[in-house]
Amino acid sequence: MDASQLLSRRLLLVTGKGGVGKSTLAASLALAGSRLGRRTCLVEVEGRQAFSSIFSTAPWDFEEREFRPNLYGLSIDPEASLTEYLSMFYGAQRITKLVAKTPAVEFATQAAPGIKDVLLIGKVKEIERRRRPDGQFAYDLIILDAPPTGRIVNFLAAPDATTELVNVGPVRQQAQTVIDMLTDTSRTAVLLTTLLEEMPVTETAESIRDLTQLGVPLGPVLINRAVQPAMDEAALKQLPTMDAGTVQRVLGDLGVDDVETSTAEELLDTGRAHIGRLDLADRMRQRVADEIDLPSLELPFVADATRPEEIVTAIAATLEDRL
Repeated sequence: MDASQLLSRRLLLVTGKGGVGKSTLAASLALAGSRLGRRTCLVEVEGRQAFSSIFSTAPWDFEEREFRPNLYGLSIDPEASLTEYLSMFYGAQRITKLVAKTPAVEFATQAAPGIKDVLLIGKVKEIERRRRPDGQFAYDLIILDAPPTGRIVNFLAAPDATTELVNVGPVRQQAQTVIDMLTDTSRTAVLLTTLLEEMPVTETAESIRDLTQLGVPLGPVLINRAVQPAMDEAALKQLPTMDAGTVQRVLGDLGVDDVETSTAEELLDTGRAHIGRLDLADRMRQRVADEIDLPSLELPFVADATRPEEIVTAIAATLEDRL
């Protein structure tokens, strides 16, 4: 699966080390998918309300709502998932709501955290399998803002652990259907997000090894906020040898006179820091190529946007062009 086939699976789970922008890229993928004509559902499972903040909507909950054309979203929580699950298999929705709130059920979900993950992924599976009256799938594309890499293996391994504990019955059957979805290369792909920095690249490589052992299909690595050169190659080569006086003369030739020495030195510091970031990015890009046996897709740092939705829209436009 190369980058051009990024949206060929119906379910994409986006994960990454905290702080690398996985929620931003999940939102960008969903927006790009909807603009490319796919009926898309964007899902969060950690209750952080990242997407209501990004898109300036009311807080998200368990109800699916269309918040942009062709783009739906919801926030899944274990309690609502449990209520729906009990209602589906045992009926009597009003009673199952009461059952879901009993101390025994609360104790069970807290004592076995994996049960919560099974409930969360089970709801995702229900969305992924749901069909419209005409027989077509309800959604062409589902983007899940999954837990970060520090928790993603346990999150995805929870259904398998459940099948080992429960041998028969609807719980066992539900867990098995979730496993079937997560390991089906035609339906699902896990996308890891990284920055071109030491720790994110290291954690991404380690997570890929763990997820490969788990047997889930992996898609391209998404490289977020890739820094682009702010000047041409000749200027980049000359900058390290320049001093404040040289900067003042160059600016004077351009019609910018009376630049103080301190200002020229600050400009030099900024330029040298930029070169340092480019050098780091090149080293990390080489590490990605050497250590990660997956295709990658670089998404540039959006320098001319400040609001979250502006950033997401700009990244979505880049994705549309490349896909």
